[in-house]
Amino acid sequence: MKSIFLVLAFILPFFSIAQQTEGEIVYDVTVKLNIELPEDMAEAMKDQIPSSQSFSKALLFTEKATLYDDWKGGENEDLEIEHESDGMEIKMVMTAPENIYYSDLENGTFINSRDFFGRMFLINGDIKKYQWKLTGDQQIINGYTCQKATCQDGDRNITAWFTPQIPIPAGPSDFNGLPGLILKIDIDNGEQVISPTEINIKKLDKKAITAPSKGKKVSQKEFDKIEETKKKEMEEEMGGSGGGMKVIIRN
Repeated sequence: MKSIFLVLAFILPFFSIAQQTEGEIVYDVTVKLNIELPEDMAEAMKDQIPSSQSFSKALLFTEKATLYDDWKGGENEDLEIEHESDGMEIKMVMTAPENIYYSDLENGTFINSRDFFGRMFLINGDIKKYQWKLTGDQQIINGYTCQKATCQDGDRNITAWFTPQIPIPAGPSDFNGLPGLILKIDIDNGEQVISPTEINIKKLDKKAITAPSKGKKVSQKEFDKIEETKKKEMEEEMGGSGGGMKVIIRN
């Protein structure tokens, strides 16, 4: 009888770990709104402009793949602000455009279907490799023991909290490459924070994680060039007309 107990005691921890490799995490994504306006407009509109915008995303994960998309259990609402002064109308639309990120963990590739100024793109390539540094710090997030890692990515300072209790080297959006699922991301000291509101370890339907196919197929390099060109066009238009403004939150 004693030997049976010992065998069970040895097997159960491994069974518990096995159950932590599949499920869904619901995230709250909060982005600070740093909107620059002429001084007179800023004063008149200060009570209308929120300091941040939040929306919900969900990450479906298995050992083989992940899918990061809008959370089906909620609805992300656009935030619209209109203001008229001296015959000039300003309209700001803060919205989270369609953005689906699929990662193939077995092959190290991704497919990102996203709306960029009304055009859908299907971005394909190798999963980005972040140069993480482990700090040794720990904290409990939603009942999971997490470790802290940091990374300098271009001009972004990124802090990630990951849990080895869910041994999947992935996370929200394109964040990945740590020995455990990333539960929380902080970019530039709170400029953007992605944090979990629900963690559901469960068996997923076989068709729950499917690579997106909507959009014009481009490489990451091609998309980066399109994005940079559009930004320059917007800056020129805003500098010339001054008749309106559109703020887009990217998720």
